[in-house]
Amino acid sequence: MRIHIIGRHAHRTPFAYEAYKPLFQTKFEYVDDAKNADVILFGYVLNIDENEEELAKLLEKKPNIRLVVASEEPLWDTTNSGDFRKRHNTRKTKSHSFSYSVINHHTSNAYEFIRFPYFLTTENEYFLRYAHEFSANVQKSAEEILRNWGSAKTKYTFFAENRDLVKKYSVSHPDIETYGLSVYRTDVAKAMPDNQSMRVGQGWGAKQTRQSLPDWHLDKIQHLQDRSYIISAIENTNQRNYISEKIFDAFACTGVPLYWCTASHRVHELVDGNSFINLYDLTPEKASQKVKLFKPNAAYLESYRQAQADLSALFRNYDEFVDERIQFFKRFSAELETIVKERSTEVV
Repeated sequence: MRIHIIGRHAHRTPFAYEAYKPLFQTKFEYVDDAKNADVILFGYVLNIDENEEELAKLLEKKPNIRLVVASEEPLWDTTNSGDFRKRHNTRKTKSHSFSYSVINHHTSNAYEFIRFPYFLTTENEYFLRYAHEFSANVQKSAEEILRNWGSAKTKYTFFAENRDLVKKYSVSHPDIETYGLSVYRTDVAKAMPDNQSMRVGQGWGAKQTRQSLPDWHLDKIQHLQDRSYIISAIENTNQRNYISEKIFDAFACTGVPLYWCTASHRVHELVDGNSFINLYDLTPEKASQKVKLFKPNAAYLESYRQAQADLSALFRNYDEFVDERIQFFKRFSAELETIVKERSTEVV
C-alpha cells in the first residue's frame, strides 16, 4: 500500500515519527507525489479543509484514492471532527464534499496499550530519561521527599497552554467518559495564588513557545526536578487510553501530580490512584481548594513511594518498551489495512 501524508499536522501522525518510520516502511511505501498514493493520510480532519482544492483535483483524476485521518489527539477529534466515533464519514468543506475514514482512540483498538501508552513510544528519549529519573527517585527516603517538598522553589506548577474562554474545548461525553479539560485546567491554574505558582506555556505571556525549544521535554525536566511541590499533569482530554508524558514528568521531577481522571482511566494500571491528587468531578473552585488544603500524610507518602517504585520497574526493560512500539505498529497497520477495504456504509 502506498501512502502520502499531507497537511500542516502531518508531523502529528504515527507514520511521521522517526521511531516508527522503519516499522511502517516494512508494510507501506511512503510516496512523495500524492498522485502515486493509494491512501492520503492526515493527522487532523481540518487538513482536509485546508487542502480541499488540491484534493478535489486529485480525486477527479484518481477517484479510488482513499482519504484517512490517522489521529493521535482526542482533543482534535472531539472539537472539530463532527461525529468522531464514526469510522467512515463525510467532510463538507467550503466548496466540496469528501468521503474519508478515521482511525482514532474511539474508532479503533490501536491505542489499547499493553504497558506503555502510545505517546511515550514516539520517542526513545522518554524511556531513557524516565529510567534515569525513577531509578534515582526510588532511592529517596520519605524524609528526603518531604524536605524537598517543603523547600520547593515553586509550590504549584502548570505547564500547559492558557485556554481561557475557548468554550469548544469544554466538551463532555459521559457515556464514553471522554471530557475536554483544556479550559478546566486553565481555570484551576488561575485559581492558585500568583505568588506561589508557575504558569508556563502559550497564552501565559511567554514570548517563545515550548515547542520551539531545542528540547522542550528536557528543558521541563531540568526546570522542575526537585524544585516544585505540586505539578499539574492534567491532560487536555480525559480518554481512558490517552496518557501523555505529563504524569510521568510530575513523578520524575518528584512533585505531587495533579490529575483529573475517571475510575476507568488506565492511568490506574500504571500507578495507584492514591499517589496523585485527582480532581475528578470537582469544579475549578473546589479543585483549587482541594489542592491548597492538601497535606501529605504517612499513607500518601507510602502510596507515592510505591508509585515511584512501580515506575522504576516499568522503565527498567528497554526491550519491553520496543516491543510496545512494535505491537502498536501491528495494531495500527491492521486498522489501516482493514479500514481501506471496508465499504463506507456509514457515510451519509
